[in-house]
Amino acid sequence: MDYKLIMPANLPPVYYEIEKKLKYAQSPEEKIQIIMEMLAVMPKHKGTDKLQAELRRKIAILKKEAKKRPHIQRTDLYTVPREGAGQVVIIGPPNSGKSTILKTLTNAKPHIGDYPFTTQKPEVGMMQFENVWIQLVDTPPLCVEHKPPWLLALARSSDSVLLTIPCDQNPITTLKTQLEILEEGNIFLAKKGFTFTSEELMPKEGIIVLTRCQNPSEIKQRINQIYPDRFEIFHMDPEKDNPELRERIFQYINKIRVYTKPPGKKPDFSEPVVLRRGSTIIDAAYEIHKDFAEKLRFARVWREGVYNGMMVGRDTQLEDGDVVEFHIVK
Repeated sequence: MDYKLIMPANLPPVYYEIEKKLKYAQSPEEKIQIIMEMLAVMPKHKGTDKLQAELRRKIAILKKEAKKRPHIQRTDLYTVPREGAGQVVIIGPPNSGKSTILKTLTNAKPHIGDYPFTTQKPEVGMMQFENVWIQLVDTPPLCVEHKPPWLLALARSSDSVLLTIPCDQNPITTLKTQLEILEEGNIFLAKKGFTFTSEELMPKEGIIVLTRCQNPSEIKQRINQIYPDRFEIFHMDPEKDNPELRERIFQYINKIRVYTKPPGKKPDFSEPVVLRRGSTIIDAAYEIHKDFAEKLRFARVWREGVYNGMMVGRDTQLEDGDVVEFHIVK
């Protein structure tokens, strides 16, 4: 199917970021999910009406295509509805501690066993970081004998990935095998900011989490020698709260928290407006309400050390922690 469309000039950058995922999608169901994400971030106004209609037409075509596929293929697919500020998928080999990570970082209570394939389908938990919640998805094991397309599709569509590597299972060989499986699924895993260009592989930001490690520093050093500067590596302690890992997971979902305030009043820091990193004043206004954005006159922004209630334009890029005061036409 051809996805080349005539684009309105005022689409946000995040729209194009999501659109890139279509190139790597491998099933109609995965393509439908991506197009729905594109529709979700698209500003809703007359300038995008034709594009919205075209994308919905493509969804209808893909649904018909999915129905034509053999029944066994259609049912071998788990989709996980997104919740919270972002979605992070936990992947790794059998008995690598994925469920332990879910239990340690979230409110979930997955079944944990000391035998392979304890997890048979995705299990979800919500991880709290300060005043936002992030969805963590535990998945069945990924290995040479078991690499279902739906699992790789789930990883591709997520905001980020946690790759669990158990130190008591030949960690270097395990890591190499996991990366090869991901590349078979069109995924190139690396840390934030790692420079990588490929027409065949989709860059995916993620973190390596070492489990059951007696000497994590030694394993980190060995991994960095083989894959110089490619990965950010954490060792998770199931007996602790792991605040540093929680913070990095939040940073890896590429979201920011913006707080609004009515003129003359204090901001409410308990309920942030969660936006994709790179969002602007007008994006934040649309997130609140379509009419609110269309009636926007100007905005003032408070940012520590930069702005102190300064009037800014609608294309001003926001950062995590900004306070915004919107002024609209009444």
